[in-house]
Amino acid sequence: MVKSGELSLDELFELAAREECVAQMRAYDLISALPAIGEVKAERIMNNASIAKTRRIRGLGPKQRAELFRALVR
Repeated sequence: MVKSGELSLDELFELAAREECVAQMRAYDLISALPAIGEVKAERIMNNASIAKTRRIRGLGPKQRAELFRALVR
C-alpha cells in the first residue's frame, strides 16, 4: 500500500502504533519500497537520518522520524 501511494508515511506510523506486524517492519524495507527509491537511495537516506539498517519502525526515535519525513515527504 505504501508502494502504490495508497498509504502516506504519516498514516503508516499511525498504523504501526496499532499493528504489531507493521511496527516490526524494518525501516530500510519501508524506505526501499517507496516509489522512485532504490536500494542506494534508501541507504543514503538511512545514513543521513542516523538509522541503522536493522532498525525497526517501532524503534525509530522522534528525530529519526523527523529526518525521514524531511527526506521523503515532498
